[in-house]
Amino acid sequence: MRVIVVSDYAMVNGGAGKVALESARALAEVCEKVTVFTSIGEPAAFLLDHENLEVVSLGQQKVTDQSYFKSALGGLWNKDAAAKFAQVLDDHDPKDTVIHIHSWRDGLTLSFMPEVFRRGFKFVFTVHDYGLACPLAGFYNHRTKSICHLKGGSEMCVRTPCTTGSWVKRNWFIARFYLQVNRAKIPAKLKHLIVIGPTTEKVLKPYLPPETKIHFVPNFVDVDQGPRVEVEKNSTYAFVGRYSPEKDPLTAARATHVAGVPMMFIGTGPLVDEIMAVNPNANMMGWRKPAEVKEILQSVRALIFPSVWYEGQPLVIDEAAAMGIPVIISDVSAATDAVDRFHHGLVFEAGNIDSLVRRLKECAHDDVVKSLSEAGYRNYWMNPITMELHVAKLMQVYDKVLSD
Repeated sequence: MRVIVVSDYAMVNGGAGKVALESARALAEVCEKVTVFTSIGEPAAFLLDHENLEVVSLGQQKVTDQSYFKSALGGLWNKDAAAKFAQVLDDHDPKDTVIHIHSWRDGLTLSFMPEVFRRGFKFVFTVHDYGLACPLAGFYNHRTKSICHLKGGSEMCVRTPCTTGSWVKRNWFIARFYLQVNRAKIPAKLKHLIVIGPTTEKVLKPYLPPETKIHFVPNFVDVDQGPRVEVEKNSTYAFVGRYSPEKDPLTAARATHVAGVPMMFIGTGPLVDEIMAVNPNANMMGWRKPAEVKEILQSVRALIFPSVWYEGQPLVIDEAAAMGIPVIISDVSAATDAVDRFHHGLVFEAGNIDSLVRRLKECAHDDVVKSLSEAGYRNYWMNPITMELHVAKLMQVYDKVLSD
């Protein structure tokens, strides 16, 4: 079997890129040939050391980093990507090749899909966000700072201002979405879709054709098994992520200040000053490397994940379970999927400071956090989401895609 992995980035720049590229490297161990097709950046070193893996990168910039003229045209429909992808397909046979698409919105666009259809290649998408259904990929209104429940691409969607940026830029996103729907025929011709959790499936299902087959393949978790963190001996709570409105660190800051518990923030973003204003005692740790974050988390009592939008699969919640760290999460994000699986967390009403304070008071009891810690650690390591498991599930999906 041959696999073409499609990803905007040739290097790891975030969760979707990490999953796409690291799984491609692992797939090279079990497939005849893996080709990674990208548009942005230089290939990561770990992609260049396997004889069964080839990287085809256009060496372009992210759409929003290009000049206005280039992004206004090429960012809508990347003709260079379409032409180069056609050359890649010349070296593949539709009978034994699966095209696995992870990301396309930052550079590639879906300009290559008409050629995929014309030649009869089988393909599958993994959804890391909601770009198949929402022009801005998040179902989040940045003005009201709340989840958007409008139908993506509908007249009301187009008429409703949902960004804090310019009207021109927002309409550019909508134009690109219409090209995706009407010219690339996605999701209308989508036969196979990989979801990373029940939340993504629930949100996207109304937009899919009835015949679309949905496959659940959780993203792998990059963590080694060590001793359970004895959280009952710790007192500090932590937020890990970007300091931005949709992540809602301000609710975490206010609630921990009201509850009088120590709080640390690990990450970076535009709300640093606001966080300090509402919680002057907060420990602002700044951005840290993944290994540093795991070391810091050894000293926390619980993670607070107050996101007010859907999210995809927040891997920090799975990593917390693997370490035995309880989580306190909002009731609207996909983090609830992991808590349902591992039983290592408490849920509060998104944006509600009083609701979060009540959960913090529950976690003041050592027996409560110890019970959550033990449950998460035990349930995660009963069936850890390793790269091997991830690849095995991908191969099962590829077999179904080819035989369909």
